Amino acid sequence: MAFILGVVCVLSSLTLWSADSAAKLGPVLKINKELDKRTVIKKSLIPGSGNGLFALVKIKKGEVIGELGGRLLQEFPEGNHYVGALIECAQKEAYPYKYLDSKEYGAHVSRINFAPSKINGIETRFQNAGIKRLCKHPYFEFVALRDIAAGEEIWSSYGPNYDYDRFMRNPAVRDFFCGRLKIDCREKYTYEH
Repeated sequence: MAFILGVVCVLSSLTLWSADSAAKLGPVLKINKELDKRTVIKKSLIPGSGNGLFALVKIKKGEVIGELGGRLLQEFPEGNHYVGALIECAQKEAYPYKYLDSKEYGAHVSRINFAPSKINGIETRFQNAGIKRLCKHPYFEFVALRDIAAGEEIWSSYGPNYDYDRFMRNPAVRDFFCGRLKIDCREKYTYEH
């Protein structure tokens, strides 16, 4: 599996002021844009989830789907659901930055939506991508967990620390995923990331 590593492009650091505190913005990471040519962002199949990511070509199990770009941050910005924490070894390389905000510069993979691994204890097999956290730039890659067909939406878990309830407790989302499993979740509904 070969891919080209991007380079860190340092833009001017800015300070944003809010009523509570100042947040120091870091450099924007450059990523391998060639990987984005294999996917397309369009309306997700999941109700109310906005855009999603779809494969344009077959992506084989184990292949890198894309690198997560974004702006490095020193502090966690509350309310931003596009932020990932760098693992400890990456924080050493990226010091003084600890987080990556992928909302504006995240590349195609920043639009991968969540799908549960289990519903009511039943394995879903919905997730076809996984997040690989790295000690070196690009710090985050999405990798195919199984073969992904051209035209298929790409779904993943965001890990154990994400607030899934704000999304998964929506009745339309519940019914969408339970419908794909052909189970009735109106009386009992649990899910796992």
